[in-house]
Amino acid sequence: METQHSILTDLRNTLEEKGFTCIVLNTDKEVKDFIAQQIPDETPVGLGNSITTCKLKIRNLLVAKGIRIFYSWDGSENYNRSLDTFEDPERPDYYITRLSALTVSGEILLNDYQKQAAEQNNFPGHMFAFVGANRIVDSLSAGDSLQKYPVISKCPEGVKFFVALLPFLDY
Repeated sequence: METQHSILTDLRNTLEEKGFTCIVLNTDKEVKDFIAQQIPDETPVGLGNSITTCKLKIRNLLVAKGIRIFYSWDGSENYNRSLDTFEDPERPDYYITRLSALTVSGEILLNDYQKQAAEQNNFPGHMFAFVGANRIVDSLSAGDSLQKYPVISKCPEGVKFFVALLPFLDY
């Protein structure tokens, strides 16, 4: 049986072969330090509908850096609006979220995006996506919203897409 370390190493190699930048962050502090180093102060940032970013208090970190936050949730029933619907002309070039699922073969299910926006490569220039071991799966199933949301199998062109593997995460 493979150890968690070897699974993460294999997954990291697979993602990097597909053009993603992949890192393993082992603590809350490492996640916060990474975000603080990667995102410039006073930069607009999109923040996805993510329990991970809430529990890690990423919003507080961003506010402390003077960052204007755009939320994927608009307060209505349309809680998971697509990134292509930000109405403000100052569209964020940075976006932080949690992956809905990541397969061992490096396929990403991203519920923050509608399929059409992904097909048009309508991504921010910098994506930061967190994934805990509980969301790493062998394959995607019909129950994974495959009709509505895109499966990303390689890094979108022109996007710096960070996938942060968080082995300590279990929610």
